[in-house]
Amino acid sequence: MKTPVRLEVRPPRSGWQERVESAGLTWHGAGGEPYWTEDRNLVFTLEAAEVLEAAANELHAMCLQACDEISRRGWWDRLAIPEAAIGMVQASWLVGDKSLYGRFDLAWDGTGTPKLLEYNADTPTSLLEAAVIQWQWLEDVAPQSDQLNSIHEALIERWQLFPESRIHLACKWDHLEDRQTIAYLAETAEQAGKEVELMDIGEIGFSESGRFTDMNERPIERLFKLYPWEWMAEEPFFAEIGRERERFTEPAWKMMLSNKGILPILWELNPGHPLLLRSSYNMEGLGGADRWVEKPFFGREGNGVTIRSRAYHSPPPLPSQDGPMVYQEHARLFESGGQHVVWGLWMVGDECRGLSARADSSPVTGNLSRFLPHRIEV
Repeated sequence: MKTPVRLEVRPPRSGWQERVESAGLTWHGAGGEPYWTEDRNLVFTLEAAEVLEAAANELHAMCLQACDEISRRGWWDRLAIPEAAIGMVQASWLVGDKSLYGRFDLAWDGTGTPKLLEYNADTPTSLLEAAVIQWQWLEDVAPQSDQLNSIHEALIERWQLFPESRIHLACKWDHLEDRQTIAYLAETAEQAGKEVELMDIGEIGFSESGRFTDMNERPIERLFKLYPWEWMAEEPFFAEIGRERERFTEPAWKMMLSNKGILPILWELNPGHPLLLRSSYNMEGLGGADRWVEKPFFGREGNGVTIRSRAYHSPPPLPSQDGPMVYQEHARLFESGGQHVVWGLWMVGDECRGLSARADSSPVTGNLSRFLPHRIEV
């Protein structure tokens, strides 16, 4: 019987740096340590890849149902959504503002059912690597294999559902990874027949007629912003967003899913669900779990995440700069070669269209955790 998932070691491609850079991945390591990884990869059976794919699709449906419940019951305080944003978030959900993409992070050691760690529903990065770079790698080193990856084609199809002919894409321009991400998304929008304009988030203006504008004072018809909604809520122009709400992608309703406050809500609505970990806004809600994880609502790239255990005296949690905390039962990750692996499942629209993997010697995935490509044995 084949092992569902295994780590495979292989020599890197000759000239791989030039290969990935030619495909747009200009940042592929730091301090002499690789981010994009060529000397090892993951190998899946088809059945194992389908387990993760099915889990992501089911979790997405549960998340949409949770949005209905949050909106109906007025659970805004549970998500630390500012009062000034509630009307906009609710309107965005009720009218069905279109979303583009998101990424679930799952724990799964190859046995039992995967477990949801969090949903990066608003500003997930590592998209270029997942959609293009690992596919290029597959074609070069294992063309006889398959990959859970139709992200590129799905993004092009999704952009075609937006009626606007010009798409503006914005991020914090000095963040290279963010810039790579919007450059790639701009490419997919162009392939969908759109004109594109890339800009820094700080270059967005506001006209006297009540429209957001670009540096040429052209009205912005559709803005993809790789900039978290909780950061936007702190900006001086936030009060003006309501009247322009429908122009933003990701849509405002993603505020209900993009912070970890959604995890206890999912558990409350689906108690004991095999894809979920027991989660609570306080320690008491974990029911005496032996190991647990403390996460700030708005922490990113592993910031502020702490694994704790009753087996030894744990120090009290440090104050978080990223909002209140969520307490989540601990789940085992896939481990091999001294690496802990988190699975990323990419949703485009309402369908899972890709798989990626991040690995680290630490059980907490961070900004510099390695990206490992995968292949499916056929």
